Amino acid sequence: MIKTLKTITQKKLGFKIDNYNSSRRLSDIIYIETGIEISYNTLRRFFGIVKPVLPSNYTLDTLAVFNSFKSYNDFVMNFHLKNRWKDEFHMVSLMNRPENLLKYIENNLHTNREFVLKLTQIVRELVFAKNYNFLLRVFSLDQMNFSCFNFDDVAYFGNCIGPLLKTFDLKSTEVQKLILNDNFLNLVITIYVDYEHLNSYYGDSLKIIIKHCDRKDISQFCKGVLNLDMYLNNDSKDHFFKLKLNSKFHPILKSRVIAQELFYEPKDLIERLNNYDKKSQNKNNINIDYYYEIITTAIVTKKFKVMEWIMERFESKTKYDKFYKFEHYEHFGLMAMVLFKYRQDDKNLNLWIKSISFDNFSRPYETFMLQYVYILKYHYSKKNKTFYKTKYMESAKHLYPNFFSEDYLINYFNL
Repeated sequence: MIKTLKTITQKKLGFKIDNYNSSRRLSDIIYIETGIEISYNTLRRFFGIVKPVLPSNYTLDTLAVFNSFKSYNDFVMNFHLKNRWKDEFHMVSLMNRPENLLKYIENNLHTNREFVLKLTQIVRELVFAKNYNFLLRVFSLDQMNFSCFNFDDVAYFGNCIGPLLKTFDLKSTEVQKLILNDNFLNLVITIYVDYEHLNSYYGDSLKIIIKHCDRKDISQFCKGVLNLDMYLNNDSKDHFFKLKLNSKFHPILKSRVIAQELFYEPKDLIERLNNYDKKSQNKNNINIDYYYEIITTAIVTKKFKVMEWIMERFESKTKYDKFYKFEHYEHFGLMAMVLFKYRQDDKNLNLWIKSISFDNFSRPYETFMLQYVYILKYHYSKKNKTFYKTKYMESAKHLYPNFFSEDYLINYFNL
């Protein structure tokens, strides 16, 4: 089971623990995510980078907790889910008694983080049963307020429920009431941004929300996503929504609002970004969230000067403390490699491309960002160009075939 623990830890991270830097990085990530301190030297011994010793219970428990188990014993007992049948039977019985189910959620949500897994299962079952009225009652609970959740749990919950939006009948009054519920907006709509289906159900959902929701943050979020859709459809910029920045917005939403400038290509673009940066950032503690959507938009619009502007704000590749989510690190890393390729900086490109797996993009971005992985590897590869071109063209059929054309692939680095 120790070997399995090593495997799932590295799989979660998306990179191997095979040197000093990766050990330091894992130590930082574990502390940020769990609050538990474990030295990089202990991790080096555990992963066999230096002479290994028998791991202590503390080491095993820490890595088990990092992988969402209560302890190493819990990991050993429950990794294969053999001992969770009793809970499953209890859940099934509750699904047939709505009032008891609602009370069960009220009494247990936030008592421990594991209950988010049960909540996700309950909501999924209710969606499959098309019980939208009861779903609205669940999402209307005070305990479903975004502020009550750990953000990692929100990301898990939203990314599990979000894909089920495609099953909703958006013409249904019950469905519209549900998707306009504040907690549903915060926990699902704004978390699972389905870039693959902006042209269909997800975009249609956003249009309904814009029409009926008076929340400024939600309105700006929806308009920003729909602007991307219009850009990828080569619509006239005259049709784009105008967005307004608000100091109360979440950092990622702020980055989405300011990223709209990249579509309009003003001559003073960098100056506008600098002004945004001065107002948003604490120079002693730079937060990647403030750049997150700027990174995405810079990659899509091929704004290499903007990529350089972002790179200047982060120190060397070994400074992992600014990337408190490994998905954010991978997102940033792709942009860095695209920039290195544009600069023809093979030394740095080779260094980065060996250390990032491209397996850990945030789920909503995954299909979309993999297009740029294929573009990068098409231009990087000497032997497999046909393979990456085929992967790119196949994926384009399900995204934006007119935008993701063969010409866009071949000439991406040509301005």
